[in-house]
Order: sequence, then structure tokens, then C-alpha cells
Amino acid sequence: MLIKRFSVYILNLSIKIVLLLISVSSITSLRSLVYLNNNGGFSSSDFGFFPLNFLKTVYKTFTHLFSLYDSTFFYLGQEYAVFPYIIDTYIYTMVVLFSAFVLTILVSFLFSYAFLFFSKRFKRLFKSLLLLIDSIPDIIIILGSQLLVIQLYQATGFKLLRLYGFGSHVYLLPIICLSFVPIVMVIKIMIKIFEEEMEEQYVEFAIAKGLSQTTVILRHVIRNVMKSLYSHIGLIYWYMLSSLFIIEFLFQMQGFTPLLYRVSDSSLTSVAIIMILIPFGLLKAASFRFYERSVLND
Repeated sequence: MLIKRFSVYILNLSIKIVLLLISVSSITSLRSLVYLNNNGGFSSSDFGFFPLNFLKTVYKTFTHLFSLYDSTFFYLGQEYAVFPYIIDTYIYTMVVLFSAFVLTILVSFLFSYAFLFFSKRFKRLFKSLLLLIDSIPDIIIILGSQLLVIQLYQATGFKLLRLYGFGSHVYLLPIICLSFVPIVMVIKIMIKIFEEEMEEQYVEFAIAKGLSQTTVILRHVIRNVMKSLYSHIGLIYWYMLSSLFIIEFLFQMQGFTPLLYRVSDSSLTSVAIIMILIPFGLLKAASFRFYERSVLND
């Protein structure tokens, strides 16, 4: 019985993996549906509707996925081996992304918690400030931070942070810029959740029994806030991922995201998309496990 269940599980998992690979291969091969020439040298005469060409390209992309290990590709006029290039750039990008993600959650939580103890006037001012910052485009914040570091260096001769990743890795400023706008977004979300929780009857009942507001928040409210934040994990991740494209371009980072739009090899692009999806799946699984345990404990 156990062997049968395990066999069914392996079969279902295999089918899901194959379907995922076919789906991603189809997405990265879409241009062959409207362009007959799939080698990058497109002309107006190639434009049309070519479903058979599309199916052939999907098949070619799918089969090539299993032979990428010994392959090479061209990027910015230079030839690279797929491995270890793709692994090195992936690790670098994921370190920046998840460092910014953790920073976003921690800073947002601290500001949201402190918000509960602000005066009514300061709360209004704080919300207005959040609204103002939220209206500033990401690119303005990035360029402004770079300009600030340059001006500081010119005025004092002190190089506060490394700005660009020419031939090396740069971490701190990209992480700060990547987390800046998401911090504002998550603070607004958490403030709303905190305010809704503070109006619940269990909070009023606990305070009426003699518990301090701080004790109620730390023992009960925070846990419920974190459970409510679970539904926003995907939004935060994809928002930061979309900003990561701009971050890696403006800081000239030797990162992973250029493989998604600067490389013409559809098989390599497919692998890049799958590798981007993997941490999102793990993050959702971990947050769901936390949410599930919290619900069971209740």
C-alpha cells in the first residue's frame, strides 16, 4: 500500500514537472508563432501566423533543456558556458533579492509596531508621508541614491558605498534601493491589519482584564497580523522581482535577470524562468506552513 502511494506521488510529480517545462517552453517560444525566422534576424516579410513553426520551436526548446549542461551562449558579444555562469549569477541575484525581502519584513514590522504608540496627529503625518513616498517611482529613488553617494564622495572624499558592479559584486545599496518602496507598501498593509486587529473584541476583553496594551500586542495581535500578512507574500515577492530588473541594470550588476530578456536562446530563458519560480514556490510553502501551524495552535 505504501509503495503504491509513493508510486502515485512520483507519477503525479513527474507529470507536473513535464507540464511545467512544456508551459515555460511554450512561453519562451511565442515569438516563433508570429515570426517565421527564429534566429533573431527578423524582417517585415517574416511576420505572420505560423502555428507549425511554433510547435517545432516548442519541441526544440523542450528537448534542448536536457542538454544545456555542456552548452554555451552569447551575452553582450562574449561567449559563456551555461554552467557555472548561470549558477553564479543566480546565487548573487537571490542573495540580493532575499536580503531585501527580509529587510522589508523586519523594517516594516518595526515601523508598524511603533505606529501603534504614536499620537493621533503623528499618525496622520506618518500616513501622509507614506503616501508621498509611495508616489515616487522606483527609478527616481535609485538614481537619487546614486547621486547622493556621488555628491557625498565629491564633497568629502569619503566613498560611503560601492555604486556599480563592474567586474565585481555590489550588495548594500542595491538591497536598500530594492527594499525601499516595498517597505512603504508593506508598512501600509501592516498598519491597516494592526488597526483592524486592535478593534477586535478579544483585544478589548484582554485589556479589560488588566493586561497592558503592549502585552496584548506581543502575545496575540502580532501572531494574527503575521497570519494576515501571509496572503500578501506573493505580491511582495513579485513586486520586488519586477524592481530587480531595474536595479540590476542601473547598478550594472552581474546578475541573473538579464538572462530573461537579453539572451536569444529560448531554452536558457526557460531555465531562467523556472529558477525564478523555484524560490517563490519555496517561500509560499514555508509561509503556508507557518500559517497552518498558527491556525492549528489557535
